[in-house]
This record gives sequence, C-alpha cells and structure tokens, in this order.
Amino acid sequence: MAQRCVLVLLLLLQACGATRLRALPDPADQPDHGQQAITRRLADATMTIEVEAWRHRPRRLVDEYLPFRVVIVNRSGGPVTLLLAEASLLDDHVRVHRILHPEEVISLLVGGSSLPAIVPSIGIEATGPEPTIFGLELGLQFNPERDLRDIRRLAFPREPVPPGGRAEGFIYFPKPPQDARRLTLLLHLDAPSGPQEIRFSFAIDT
Repeated sequence: MAQRCVLVLLLLLQACGATRLRALPDPADQPDHGQQAITRRLADATMTIEVEAWRHRPRRLVDEYLPFRVVIVNRSGGPVTLLLAEASLLDDHVRVHRILHPEEVISLLVGGSSLPAIVPSIGIEATGPEPTIFGLELGLQFNPERDLRDIRRLAFPREPVPPGGRAEGFIYFPKPPQDARRLTLLLHLDAPSGPQEIRFSFAIDT
C-alpha cells in the first residue's frame, strides 16, 4: 500500500509540471471562451488549433511534450494538405523546435520511462456468502505499447484532405525551455490557391 501511494504522489507531482498554454488570437480569428482554441478562416480551408486538448493515454505525455490538436475543413474544390514535415514551433528566444513524428515520441517515452503506467481497475471484496462490496483500486499496467498507442492512433493524418472533407488529429512538439514565455506555431498548407504559411501565437502561463 505504501509503495502504491508513493507512485500516485510521483505522478501527481509530474502532472503539476505540465506546460499551460493560452491562445493569443489575431483580430480576425475566432477564439473560444477559454482561449484554448483558435479558428482561422483561410482562402481554401478553415483551420482550428486547440491546446490543452490531450485527454488520452498516456496522460504523462504533457509532462514532456506539447500536443496540439489540429482540425482542417476543406472548403475548396481541390485537395488541401498540411505539410507536417515543415511544421515548427518558435519561442520568444528565437529558438526553433521541430515537430516530432508519433513514432519518435513513442520511442522517447519508452526509452525514458522509469515507472509503469498506473490505470484504474475494479476490485471485488466478499464480506459474506456473496460479493457485495466493490472497491476501486489502482492496478499496474506493464505494457508500454498499449499505454502509448493513442499517440499514433490520434496523430494528424498525412493524407490530403479532399474537397469538402474534414481531418483532425494531434501534432507533437518537445516541451519548451523554462525561460520561454511565448510560442509561435508555424504551419504550412498546400492548397489549390497556392502554398500558405500560417502562424498561431500562444502565451505560456506559469
């Protein structure tokens, strides 16, 4: 029991170190009320960028990485492609952070993981002839591939978005250095009207 409490405490302390981002929309953007999402209408598509959106496995992903949820709605008559390889993150110290491929994030998490993931499980205790008391306990999950599969499954697709289509998913970046206070997400879109460079700004709340 004591060891289990220590594991829970360590995970809670790790969660406290997660970077909190606040969207800084342009005047023409449509932000949400909590300033966690920005929607921008482009010539060929509508693009939404959402921060603080990772509610999947593993939860510890946000301790070391920044996942951005991207939604693209194609409003043009041709395919629209988000050029993932050209995406980057620029901080206010003019440092450029490259995008991480989902497989790279998984490999880094597996290589740097020192604790097994903890997932809830239901236990049954018998106090009489029939089991009548249900307890919630923490069970240890030792399968890292199962714990990390959402990173790959929920990544933004590399395929072009067809006319009238919609695509969504996460793109991943390393957590910025502690002295960073602002971030600019730089994305490139290949669209029928021509290539486009799109910038989204965020403040880092400490």
